[in-house]
Amino acid sequence: MRLLSRLFSRGESSADRGAWLDTAIQTAGERAHNRYLQEMRTAQRSFETAETPAWTESWPSHAAPINDDLARQLPTLWARSCGLARNNEWAQRYLIELDDNVLGPAGMQLQMRLTQRVRGGADPVPDKAANDLLEAAWAKWGDSDCEASGLPWFEVETLALNTLARKGELLYRILPGAGPMRFQIQLLDPVLIDVSLNRIWGGNRIRMGKEIDDAGKPVAFWLQMAKTGDGPADYITVGRHMRVPAAEIRHHYLVEEVGQLRGIPWLTVGARRLWMLHDFEEAAAVASSNAAKRQGFFFSPTGEAPAGFADTMISSVLDAAKAAGKVLSPDEIQALTAAAEKYATTVPGQFDTLPQGYQFQPFESKWPTISSESYVKQQVRGWAAARGMSYVSIGNDLEAVNYSSAQVGILGEREHHKKTQTRLRNWLHREVFAAALPYLVLATPGLSASRLPEYLAAASWQPRRWAPLDPIKAANAAEIRLRLKLTSRRRLALEAGEDPDEIAAEVAAEEVMYGKLDSENMPRPKEEPDEDGTPAKPSKKE
Repeated sequence: MRLLSRLFSRGESSADRGAWLDTAIQTAGERAHNRYLQEMRTAQRSFETAETPAWTESWPSHAAPINDDLARQLPTLWARSCGLARNNEWAQRYLIELDDNVLGPAGMQLQMRLTQRVRGGADPVPDKAANDLLEAAWAKWGDSDCEASGLPWFEVETLALNTLARKGELLYRILPGAGPMRFQIQLLDPVLIDVSLNRIWGGNRIRMGKEIDDAGKPVAFWLQMAKTGDGPADYITVGRHMRVPAAEIRHHYLVEEVGQLRGIPWLTVGARRLWMLHDFEEAAAVASSNAAKRQGFFFSPTGEAPAGFADTMISSVLDAAKAAGKVLSPDEIQALTAAAEKYATTVPGQFDTLPQGYQFQPFESKWPTISSESYVKQQVRGWAAARGMSYVSIGNDLEAVNYSSAQVGILGEREHHKKTQTRLRNWLHREVFAAALPYLVLATPGLSASRLPEYLAAASWQPRRWAPLDPIKAANAAEIRLRLKLTSRRRLALEAGEDPDEIAAEVAAEEVMYGKLDSENMPRPKEEPDEDGTPAKPSKKE
């Protein structure tokens, strides 16, 4: 109070007032500087990412629970993901690469590994008869109406994989007793699980359409219906929802955070890049087209079109009306004349007019300062990184690719595809086969229901595998591993995506027909020179 009374006292001179202000400003500056130094010393002892200087104020410092974000934004994620999949070339390229590499031309093949003991034999031998019967029964079921809408199995695989990429979830029902072989599945759109439904039912919580117990385990799924009363009579219908027990529904997605209840569409991470890139390319294409077609402008005293231009337009419209059997009224002709005098088109070699008193000023932006090719590559490369893919594959750009770079990029993404194959196998193939097996056994003479656990344990799935980038080097490396007893011929066949039992049977049949091959004296292919031009070293036998 004493300071304020002194500051605003009548007897204070302007010099005293100025001196006080200088002192106050200096004191405040020293305090701010000391506070800044203290914060800097504190920051050096803390996490840099947790600091929020002025240039990072837009960086969120609080994260909402994953389920809160999904409940609020999942419908938007679905819509934008599906929009990209339907209309964006780069997203479609990813889906093609995903289908080609995860499934390939043959999909995931069932390979039975049943064995039996032969009297007098020390080791078990493959039970070829039972293996062939089970594989044939599975193939027969897959070729029939295995899915409720009539899709064969290889289409079910593709649709399931595409749904995971577009919606982030895989949803299907088990339908025992349906179809020609008394068992079917029904692929469902994950959108049917009502993400907006949150309530309490029978002591359980319903969160985003999933009814869960206290441990978070699914108990039932609440599916949206077209109208009340749809669905089988043994299902509970509540309003516009149908409650389906979890035992009849398979719902799978990639769990990225603890407690996550719904899946995140695979296409959405970095999707803004693709949307902006598409918008950029479209705008650039339109601008380039206009620039190529428009030659310049005429200035006229009245701002009207050049002589003959409006008459040509009016005559063209009148001819079109006559051909269509229409008669234009005087008002319509007057409106057409007024529009023709101001009409401008963009066609090759076009010269347009400017109204009197106006001049044309083109918009010239200094951004972006990079070429469009670099901009496109930057955006596609960023989005491809989020997909676990190389830019070479997504961008379809082989301009600067050599053997080493292709090997690093493609081998890395193949490992990611293997993980996707494992997930699809566990979420779809194994579960469907386990549910269908009793019905396949009953429908196939020669199989025994008492061996169901044995059949299930012996089932394996052979996913798609890829040819090596350098087949000769890969073959030589495999031969060395065999000689050092670091692998087996069976394992090598499985790594190549082949069925070792089929190969063994074919080799045995050929040896009976053509005799055994003298593999020791067979000529070996010469290796190509290394990338640096160094000739490959010949083998000792050469």
